[in-house]
Amino acid sequence: MQRFAIGGRLFPLVFLAVYILVDRVTFIHDPPAINITPWNPPAGLYLALLLLKPRGAAPLTFAALMLGDLLVRGSPAPVPVLAVSNLLIVLSYGAGVWLPSLRLRFSPDLGRMYDTVRLVIMVPIAAVAAALGFTLPYMVAGLLPWHDLPAIVAQYWVGDVIAILTVTPFLLLHVHRTPGNGPRRPRIETALHALAVAAALAVTFNPLVPDPSKILYVLFLPIIWIAMRRGLAGTTTAVLVIHIGVIVGLSISPGHWRDLTYYQTVMVALAGTGLLVGAVVSERWRLEISLGQRRAELSRVARLSLIGEMASSLAHELNQPLFTTMGYTRSCRQLLVRGGERDAILDLMDRATAEAERAAEVLRSIRGFLRQDGQPAKVDLRAALDGILVFIRPDARRHGIALTVDLPADLPPLWIDAVQLDQILLNLLRNSLDALANREKRDGPDRIAVAATLGERMVEISVADTGPGVPEDKVGPLFDLFFTTKPSGMGLGLPICRSIVEAHGGRLWLARNGPEGACFSFTLPVVRDA
Repeated sequence: MQRFAIGGRLFPLVFLAVYILVDRVTFIHDPPAINITPWNPPAGLYLALLLLKPRGAAPLTFAALMLGDLLVRGSPAPVPVLAVSNLLIVLSYGAGVWLPSLRLRFSPDLGRMYDTVRLVIMVPIAAVAAALGFTLPYMVAGLLPWHDLPAIVAQYWVGDVIAILTVTPFLLLHVHRTPGNGPRRPRIETALHALAVAAALAVTFNPLVPDPSKILYVLFLPIIWIAMRRGLAGTTTAVLVIHIGVIVGLSISPGHWRDLTYYQTVMVALAGTGLLVGAVVSERWRLEISLGQRRAELSRVARLSLIGEMASSLAHELNQPLFTTMGYTRSCRQLLVRGGERDAILDLMDRATAEAERAAEVLRSIRGFLRQDGQPAKVDLRAALDGILVFIRPDARRHGIALTVDLPADLPPLWIDAVQLDQILLNLLRNSLDALANREKRDGPDRIAVAATLGERMVEISVADTGPGVPEDKVGPLFDLFFTTKPSGMGLGLPICRSIVEAHGGRLWLARNGPEGACFSFTLPVVRDA
């Protein structure tokens, strides 16, 4: 199949065959006839070929134009006139393709909104040059009257613009399989979109409607709906189907060809509007994906920052079980050498194993905290807190800070990514710990309390301390990115925690603040059994 793909050995023959077939099916005049038609889909084919830029695109386009004139239109002019006219068409569109690619960095995969905007701008401009290049050789040869130049150029121009804006984006997106087309939609929605397009065409060309041009605006409704829901890829398909429907409707409805210019104008506006709206929606989806990736990167940086701040505590937490394990192991060896009792040796070995498992649990906690973000799932808050307190307890013990946890006995699991919940809890607990450890005056006992209150659909979790509180002038920008009250802080913790909470439908706020301490609260959804 590679031989038939773009750039393959047999691709030129495939392209010429498809071009001639499309040209014959869509050319509505009887030969011999000049290629001035209300809708010229072959132009969309060869412009897509020029944009994709396989080797030999320009000569292949010229050959297709010549074959179309000879085989489909019955050679409406001498071959030299046809050759000059078609050569000027290729040069006009070739320049229109080359200049944006060179100066404006246009990409034919339409992977950015600006690529679609530039295509919508480029096509009408290049089509003006192509229309003049097509028409002038015929007039110089005396085959067309000079006084009809404006009308003929306008008719050729609008026919090409309609076809290119309809066919070219559709082909480019399907050849490149451009990403950023948003979430998958259910089949029922796809069926509703198709039904909306069919209904709009049926209403417009209803025999009961004497003048379809008066209600042609109805066709914009399904285009806008599809563009908002399916982005650029879905829009190009819908635009192509609607334009085919309009051509068919005009063909089976006698008398409406006299308003052809009006129909063509509306079709140009329809294609341009649909493409731009679809491009904006697809760009929004791509930005959301990019922002999600950046947020995940910042989240990992914030976790690394927290681990770095707690490195000494973690070293202590690991050293203690490791040294204890070594002590138990040496004692076992001494007992074995002296012929000690079996029960005493087994007891020491069990203690050594328990200490080693304790160290392994600390390492597992660190590894889990640093791993890639996962997917939301059922998470037990009590188990999550137990894992996080492994990081907090060493520093809390060293500074004489009491840790208390008060959770409802019937608390259902939360719906959140477990690692993200760990990050929220660790960040808030670490902030409270730093506030207590770094304050100068201690008027009472130092305490950090974690509590939860169960609501109907959400659980409110609070982390309160007896520290000095947040300075009043720091409360306003507290959740701003890169704002920090710590000399060595990065200003990522609270903003990222808030974004995580809000992404799960909850909120994070400073619930209480003052000289007696601060309390941060956040809400998360719970999972209730049906």
